[in-house]
Amino acid sequence: MKKIVFITSVFLAIAFNAEANTNKENKKICSGFAKWTKDGEFKTIRSKCISEKEYQANLKSKNYLCNYYQKSIWKESEREYGKKQYKWATGSLEKIKTLKEEGKLLCDAGKLKEGEVKLKQAIKIISHTRMN
Repeated sequence: MKKIVFITSVFLAIAFNAEANTNKENKKICSGFAKWTKDGEFKTIRSKCISEKEYQANLKSKNYLCNYYQKSIWKESEREYGKKQYKWATGSLEKIKTLKEEGKLLCDAGKLKEGEVKLKQAIKIISHTRMN
């Protein structure tokens, strides 16, 4: 009887351990945007889910900072919300856009460090701009 209980408990422990490991590998990381509609419904506008493994691979990719900086610049200076939240000096938006384009071209050409420098210059202009 003791052998049966022991074998059963070992089998269950192995089964639960395998299930726990499977769930860790399949865990998804999601990001997105949702809002309340006029009808009172909470609606997801956009959503993107990736696995933990894909997320870690993305973080470790060589061009991660180039992509991250470009998205950050877009959010702060090119979309309407970003344009409204800062007190932009004359010509600063054009300068940011030019630096972003130069950085993107360098990143796309494989010159990642040089591209990151240009993108950081654009972010610095944004960071030193007064908010409304």
